[in-house]
Amino acid sequence: MADDETDIADLMEEVLRQDGFQDIRKAYNGADAVNICREFQPDAVILDIMLPDIDGLEVCRQIREFSYCSILFLSSKNDDVDKILGLASGGDDYITKPFSPREVVFRVKAQLRRQRYQASPAQDTGSVLTAGPLSLDKESGRVLRQERLAEINFDSTEEKRRRPHSGYPALTARC
Repeated sequence: MADDETDIADLMEEVLRQDGFQDIRKAYNGADAVNICREFQPDAVILDIMLPDIDGLEVCRQIREFSYCSILFLSSKNDDVDKILGLASGGDDYITKPFSPREVVFRVKAQLRRQRYQASPAQDTGSVLTAGPLSLDKESGRVLRQERLAEINFDSTEEKRRRPHSGYPALTARC
């Protein structure tokens, strides 16, 4: 958590702890935020843009040089340009102040869930290939999502009609 407003940093720490997060580090300026991230390698960072020494955009760029952790901006800057700059600098989400602390917690959880899926390598056990919640039975061609049969439709003609320049065929799954 990096925010120069101690009230916000303390509030977010309390709400995160209530939700089961344990190892929470706080920084009140950009240099400390980068150093804490380098030393402790967090899974997620909540980052204000307007920090007293280095702005949050630069902090994000510096963190991206050594980490792929989720970075969620929490900022009073709410113009579209600011949001775009935050995401373009390497941020994964952008939340504007005033904000709901519970919403921030659930956005952090969503980022961590995505990390888990991306980090779990596909497992090939012979006839079944598993990646995250999906399993493919190579012999029958059936796809399961969390052990429930998923209906897969593949229609390249329909997709070309809807998105002629995409180059991708339509692939939809319904469980």
